[in-house]
Amino acid sequence: MKGHYTAAIGRQAVVVGLLAGLATGALWALTFIAPLVSGPYSAFDLTVCRYVTFGMVSLMLVAPEGFAALRRLSRADYQVLVLLGFTGNVGYYLALSLAVPLVGPAAVALVVGCLPVLMAVLGCRTTGLPLGRLMPALAFILLGLALVNGVALLQARAAGGVGGPLWGLLLAVGAMVLWAWYGMRNAAELAARPAVSPVTWTALTGIGTMIALLPLVVIGWLAHWSAVPAIGLAHGAWLRPVAAGLVLGLLSSWAGTWTWSIAARALPVSMAGQLIVFETIFALVYSAMYVRQLPSWPELAGALMLVAGVAMALRVFAAGTAGIPDP
Repeated sequence: MKGHYTAAIGRQAVVVGLLAGLATGALWALTFIAPLVSGPYSAFDLTVCRYVTFGMVSLMLVAPEGFAALRRLSRADYQVLVLLGFTGNVGYYLALSLAVPLVGPAAVALVVGCLPVLMAVLGCRTTGLPLGRLMPALAFILLGLALVNGVALLQARAAGGVGGPLWGLLLAVGAMVLWAWYGMRNAAELAARPAVSPVTWTALTGIGTMIALLPLVVIGWLAHWSAVPAIGLAHGAWLRPVAAGLVLGLLSSWAGTWTWSIAARALPVSMAGQLIVFETIFALVYSAMYVRQLPSWPELAGALMLVAGVAMALRVFAAGTAGIPDP
Protein backbone atom coordinates (compact mmCIF):
# COMPACT_ATOMS: atom_id res chain seq x y z
CA MET A 1 0.00 0.00 0.00
CA LYS A 2 1.33 3.40 -0.93
CA GLY A 3 2.20 5.87 1.81
CA HIS A 4 1.91 9.62 2.14
CA TYR A 5 4.69 10.19 -0.37
CA THR A 6 2.95 8.31 -3.15
CA ALA A 7 -0.34 10.03 -2.29
CA ALA A 8 1.24 13.29 -3.37
CA ILE A 9 2.25 12.03 -6.83
CA GLY A 10 -1.07 12.92 -8.45
CA ARG A 11 -1.43 16.42 -9.82
CA GLN A 12 -4.78 16.86 -8.10
CA ALA A 13 -3.32 16.02 -4.70
CA VAL A 14 -0.48 18.49 -5.25
CA VAL A 15 -2.90 21.27 -6.21
CA VAL A 16 -5.21 20.57 -3.26
CA GLY A 17 -2.30 20.42 -0.85
CA LEU A 18 -0.75 23.60 -2.22
CA LEU A 19 -3.99 25.57 -1.97
CA ALA A 20 -4.62 24.26 1.53
CA GLY A 21 -1.07 25.20 2.52
CA LEU A 22 -1.52 28.71 1.12
CA ALA A 23 -4.74 29.14 3.05
CA THR A 24 -3.08 27.83 6.22
CA GLY A 25 -0.22 30.32 5.92
CA ALA A 26 -2.66 33.19 5.44
CA LEU A 27 -4.65 32.14 8.51
CA TRP A 28 -1.72 31.39 10.81
CA ALA A 29 -0.01 34.69 9.95
CA LEU A 30 -2.85 36.56 11.65
CA THR A 31 -1.17 35.55 14.92
CA PHE A 32 1.57 38.10 14.26
CA ILE A 33 -0.89 41.00 13.97
CA ALA A 34 -3.40 40.20 16.72
CA PRO A 35 -1.10 41.10 19.66
CA LEU A 36 -0.65 44.57 18.17
CA VAL A 37 -4.36 45.32 18.52
CA SER A 38 -5.13 43.52 21.79
CA GLY A 39 -3.42 45.89 24.23
CA PRO A 40 -3.35 46.78 27.06
CA TYR A 41 -3.95 43.14 27.91
CA SER A 42 -1.17 40.58 27.73
CA ALA A 43 -0.37 37.92 25.16
CA PHE A 44 -1.41 35.37 27.78
CA ASP A 45 -4.92 36.85 27.93
CA LEU A 46 -5.10 36.76 24.14
CA THR A 47 -3.96 33.14 24.12
CA VAL A 48 -6.63 32.06 26.60
CA CYS A 49 -9.35 33.78 24.55
CA ARG A 50 -8.00 32.18 21.38
CA TYR A 51 -7.86 28.59 22.55
CA VAL A 52 -11.08 28.75 24.55
CA THR A 53 -12.76 29.92 21.33
CA PHE A 54 -11.10 27.06 19.43
CA GLY A 55 -12.33 24.53 21.96
CA MET A 56 -15.88 25.88 22.29
CA VAL A 57 -16.41 26.01 18.52
CA SER A 58 -15.11 22.44 18.33
CA LEU A 59 -17.55 21.32 21.04
CA MET A 60 -20.44 22.97 19.19
CA LEU A 61 -19.54 21.08 16.02
CA VAL A 62 -19.68 17.66 17.68
CA ALA A 63 -22.74 18.50 19.81
CA PRO A 64 -25.45 17.99 17.11
CA GLU A 65 -24.64 14.26 16.97
CA GLY A 66 -24.84 13.95 20.74
CA PHE A 67 -21.04 14.13 21.10
CA ALA A 68 -20.80 10.75 19.34
CA ALA A 69 -17.35 11.63 18.01
CA LEU A 70 -16.14 12.00 21.60
CA ARG A 71 -17.81 8.83 22.85
CA ARG A 72 -16.08 6.79 20.17
CA LEU A 73 -12.65 7.85 21.41
CA SER A 74 -10.55 5.57 23.57
CA ARG A 75 -8.33 6.75 26.41
CA ALA A 76 -5.34 6.48 24.05
CA ASP A 77 -7.16 8.69 21.52
CA TYR A 78 -7.73 11.36 24.16
CA GLN A 79 -4.07 11.23 25.13
CA VAL A 80 -3.02 11.72 21.52
CA LEU A 81 -5.41 14.66 21.03
CA VAL A 82 -4.20 16.40 24.20
CA LEU A 83 -0.60 15.86 23.10
CA LEU A 84 -1.38 17.31 19.68
CA GLY A 85 -3.18 20.25 21.29
CA PHE A 86 -0.22 20.90 23.56
CA THR A 87 2.61 20.51 21.06
CA GLY A 88 0.91 22.23 18.13
CA ASN A 89 -0.81 25.01 20.05
CA VAL A 90 -0.48 25.57 23.81
CA GLY A 91 3.07 24.39 24.45
CA TYR A 92 4.35 25.83 21.18
CA TYR A 93 2.92 29.24 21.96
CA LEU A 94 4.08 29.12 25.58
CA ALA A 95 7.68 28.45 24.50
CA LEU A 96 7.51 31.29 21.99
CA SER A 97 5.99 33.76 24.43
CA LEU A 98 8.69 33.00 26.99
CA ALA A 99 11.49 33.17 24.41
CA VAL A 100 10.61 36.53 22.87
CA PRO A 101 11.32 38.70 25.96
CA LEU A 102 14.63 36.90 26.52
CA VAL A 103 16.17 36.97 23.07
CA GLY A 104 13.92 39.17 20.93
CA PRO A 105 11.20 38.43 18.36
CA ALA A 106 13.53 38.55 15.35
CA ALA A 107 15.85 35.86 16.72
CA VAL A 108 12.87 33.68 17.63
CA ALA A 109 11.43 34.09 14.14
CA LEU A 110 14.77 33.11 12.65
CA VAL A 111 14.94 29.90 14.70
CA VAL A 112 11.32 28.86 14.22
CA GLY A 113 11.63 29.75 10.53
CA CYS A 114 13.83 26.67 10.13
CA LEU A 115 10.76 24.45 10.64
CA PRO A 116 10.34 23.70 6.90
CA VAL A 117 13.88 22.37 6.73
CA LEU A 118 13.47 20.24 9.87
CA MET A 119 10.15 18.88 8.57
CA ALA A 120 11.78 18.01 5.24
CA VAL A 121 14.58 16.09 6.93
CA LEU A 122 12.21 14.18 9.23
CA GLY A 123 9.73 13.56 6.44
CA CYS A 124 12.33 12.22 4.03
CA ARG A 125 13.46 9.70 6.64
CA THR A 126 9.94 8.30 6.89
CA THR A 127 9.09 8.35 3.16
CA GLY A 128 12.36 7.13 1.70
CA LEU A 129 12.80 10.11 -0.61
CA PRO A 130 16.52 10.96 -0.92
CA LEU A 131 17.16 14.24 0.86
CA GLY A 132 19.61 15.25 -1.87
CA ARG A 133 16.71 15.81 -4.26
CA LEU A 134 15.39 18.52 -1.97
CA MET A 135 18.68 20.22 -1.19
CA PRO A 136 18.42 22.97 -3.88
CA ALA A 137 14.89 23.82 -2.74
CA LEU A 138 15.91 23.81 0.92
CA ALA A 139 18.86 26.09 0.12
CA PHE A 140 16.50 28.62 -1.46
CA ILE A 141 14.15 28.40 1.53
CA LEU A 142 16.97 28.88 4.05
CA LEU A 143 18.37 31.85 2.15
CA GLY A 144 14.91 33.35 1.85
CA LEU A 145 14.31 32.95 5.58
CA ALA A 146 17.68 34.52 6.31
CA LEU A 147 16.82 37.55 4.17
CA VAL A 148 13.30 38.01 5.56
CA ASN A 149 14.15 37.48 9.22
CA GLY A 150 17.76 38.65 9.05
CA VAL A 151 16.71 42.25 8.35
CA ALA A 152 14.60 42.32 11.50
CA LEU A 153 17.36 40.62 13.46
CA LEU A 154 19.96 43.21 12.44
CA GLN A 155 17.56 46.05 13.21
CA ALA A 156 16.83 44.62 16.66
CA ARG A 157 20.53 44.22 17.37
CA ALA A 158 21.22 47.82 16.35
CA ALA A 159 18.47 48.94 18.72
CA GLY A 160 19.83 46.81 21.55
CA GLY A 161 16.77 44.54 21.54
CA VAL A 162 18.60 41.23 21.04
CA GLY A 163 21.27 39.59 23.11
CA GLY A 164 19.25 37.86 25.80
CA PRO A 165 20.44 34.75 27.58
CA LEU A 166 20.86 31.34 26.06
CA TRP A 167 17.54 30.29 27.58
CA GLY A 168 15.70 32.36 24.98
CA LEU A 169 17.29 30.50 22.09
CA LEU A 170 16.74 27.16 23.82
CA LEU A 171 13.04 27.96 24.25
CA ALA A 172 12.79 28.95 20.58
CA VAL A 173 14.42 25.67 19.58
CA GLY A 174 12.03 23.89 21.92
CA ALA A 175 9.07 25.55 20.20
CA MET A 176 10.39 24.42 16.83
CA VAL A 177 10.84 20.84 18.04
CA LEU A 178 7.37 20.78 19.60
CA TRP A 179 5.71 21.85 16.38
CA ALA A 180 7.82 19.50 14.26
CA TRP A 181 6.67 16.63 16.49
CA TYR A 182 3.09 17.85 16.08
CA GLY A 183 3.42 17.97 12.29
CA MET A 184 4.81 14.45 12.08
CA ARG A 185 2.40 12.89 14.59
CA ASN A 186 -0.64 14.71 13.22
CA ALA A 187 0.10 13.40 9.71
CA ALA A 188 0.51 9.87 11.07
CA GLU A 189 -2.75 10.04 13.01
CA LEU A 190 -4.61 11.33 9.96
CA ALA A 191 -3.20 8.50 7.86
CA ALA A 192 -4.34 5.98 10.46
CA ARG A 193 -7.89 7.38 10.34
CA PRO A 194 -8.85 7.73 6.66
CA ALA A 195 -12.55 7.66 7.52
CA VAL A 196 -12.31 10.70 9.82
CA SER A 197 -13.00 13.93 7.94
CA PRO A 198 -10.72 16.96 8.34
CA VAL A 199 -13.62 18.83 9.96
CA THR A 200 -14.13 16.16 12.62
CA TRP A 201 -10.39 15.84 13.22
CA THR A 202 -10.09 19.61 13.62
CA ALA A 203 -12.92 19.62 16.15
CA LEU A 204 -11.30 16.81 18.12
CA THR A 205 -7.96 18.63 18.05
CA GLY A 206 -9.66 21.79 19.30
CA ILE A 207 -11.13 19.92 22.25
CA GLY A 208 -7.73 18.40 23.00
CA THR A 209 -6.20 21.88 22.85
CA MET A 210 -8.71 23.29 25.33
CA ILE A 211 -7.96 20.43 27.74
CA ALA A 212 -4.23 21.10 27.37
CA LEU A 213 -4.88 24.79 28.02
CA LEU A 214 -6.27 24.24 31.53
CA PRO A 215 -2.90 23.76 33.31
CA LEU A 216 -1.51 26.79 31.46
CA VAL A 217 -4.38 28.95 32.75
CA VAL A 218 -3.54 28.00 36.33
CA ILE A 219 0.20 28.49 35.86
CA GLY A 220 -0.26 31.80 34.04
CA TRP A 221 -2.59 33.17 36.69
CA LEU A 222 -0.25 32.24 39.51
CA ALA A 223 2.77 33.59 37.60
CA HIS A 224 0.96 36.92 36.98
CA TRP A 225 1.10 36.56 33.21
CA SER A 226 -2.44 37.92 32.95
CA ALA A 227 -3.12 41.64 32.93
CA VAL A 228 -6.70 41.15 34.16
CA PRO A 229 -5.91 41.50 37.92
CA ALA A 230 -4.11 44.81 37.31
CA ILE A 231 -6.44 46.29 34.68
CA GLY A 232 -9.73 44.63 35.49
CA LEU A 233 -12.73 44.34 33.20
CA ALA A 234 -14.49 47.56 34.14
CA HIS A 235 -13.88 49.37 30.86
CA GLY A 236 -14.29 48.61 27.19
CA ALA A 237 -10.63 47.75 26.58
CA TRP A 238 -11.37 44.08 27.32
CA LEU A 239 -13.29 43.92 24.05
CA ARG A 240 -10.03 44.18 22.09
CA PRO A 241 -8.35 40.97 23.29
CA VAL A 242 -11.69 39.16 23.26
CA ALA A 243 -12.35 40.23 19.67
CA ALA A 244 -8.79 39.37 18.64
CA GLY A 245 -9.06 36.04 20.46
CA LEU A 246 -12.30 35.24 18.67
CA VAL A 247 -10.70 36.00 15.30
CA LEU A 248 -7.64 33.89 16.11
CA GLY A 249 -9.73 31.08 17.57
CA LEU A 250 -12.04 30.91 14.57
CA LEU A 251 -9.55 31.62 11.79
CA SER A 252 -5.97 30.92 12.88
CA SER A 253 -6.79 27.97 15.15
CA TRP A 254 -9.94 26.32 13.82
CA ALA A 255 -9.86 27.15 10.11
CA GLY A 256 -6.05 26.96 10.07
CA THR A 257 -6.05 23.49 11.66
CA TRP A 258 -8.69 22.37 9.18
CA THR A 259 -6.78 23.56 6.11
CA TRP A 260 -3.54 22.14 7.52
CA SER A 261 -5.24 18.76 7.98
CA ILE A 262 -6.22 18.86 4.31
CA ALA A 263 -2.66 19.70 3.28
CA ALA A 264 -1.20 17.03 5.57
CA ARG A 265 -3.52 14.40 4.10
CA ALA A 266 -2.95 15.43 0.47
CA LEU A 267 0.85 15.69 0.68
CA PRO A 268 3.66 13.80 2.39
CA VAL A 269 4.74 15.50 5.59
CA SER A 270 8.13 16.45 4.10
CA MET A 271 6.32 18.36 1.35
CA ALA A 272 3.61 19.84 3.55
CA GLY A 273 6.32 21.16 5.85
CA GLN A 274 7.66 23.35 3.07
CA LEU A 275 4.33 25.15 2.88
CA ILE A 276 4.89 26.60 6.35
CA VAL A 277 6.98 29.30 4.64
CA PHE A 278 3.73 30.88 3.46
CA GLU A 279 3.07 31.88 7.06
CA THR A 280 6.25 33.99 6.93
CA ILE A 281 5.25 35.52 3.61
CA PHE A 282 1.74 36.43 4.74
CA ALA A 283 3.07 37.78 8.03
CA LEU A 284 5.32 40.08 5.98
CA VAL A 285 2.32 41.22 3.93
CA TYR A 286 0.11 41.79 6.97
CA SER A 287 2.83 43.71 8.78
CA ALA A 288 3.35 45.95 5.76
CA MET A 289 -0.39 46.61 5.60
CA TYR A 290 -0.56 47.35 9.31
CA VAL A 291 2.28 49.89 9.29
CA ARG A 292 1.34 51.11 5.79
CA GLN A 293 4.86 50.70 4.55
CA LEU A 294 6.26 48.51 1.79
CA PRO A 295 8.67 45.72 2.78
CA SER A 296 12.36 46.37 2.21
CA TRP A 297 14.13 45.03 -0.87
CA PRO A 298 15.89 42.26 1.11
CA GLU A 299 12.53 41.18 2.54
CA LEU A 300 10.94 41.14 -0.93
CA ALA A 301 13.89 39.19 -2.32
CA GLY A 302 13.62 36.75 0.58
CA ALA A 303 9.90 36.25 -0.03
CA LEU A 304 10.56 35.51 -3.71
CA MET A 305 13.23 32.98 -2.74
CA LEU A 306 10.78 31.29 -0.37
CA VAL A 307 8.22 30.95 -3.16
CA ALA A 308 10.92 29.68 -5.52
CA GLY A 309 12.06 27.11 -2.97
CA VAL A 310 8.53 25.78 -2.48
CA ALA A 311 7.99 25.65 -6.25
CA MET A 312 11.20 23.65 -6.65
CA ALA A 313 10.14 21.25 -3.90
CA LEU A 314 6.74 20.79 -5.55
CA ARG A 315 8.42 19.80 -8.79
CA VAL A 316 10.51 17.22 -6.95
CA PHE A 317 7.46 15.64 -5.36
CA ALA A 318 5.25 15.87 -8.43
CA ALA A 319 7.73 14.62 -11.04
CA GLY A 320 10.55 12.73 -9.31
CA THR A 321 8.56 9.79 -8.02
CA ALA A 322 9.60 6.91 -10.21
CA GLY A 323 11.40 4.13 -8.42
CA ILE A 324 10.78 5.38 -4.89
CA PRO A 325 9.97 2.39 -2.67
CA ASP A 326 7.01 2.41 -0.34
CA PRO A 327 7.84 3.38 3.25
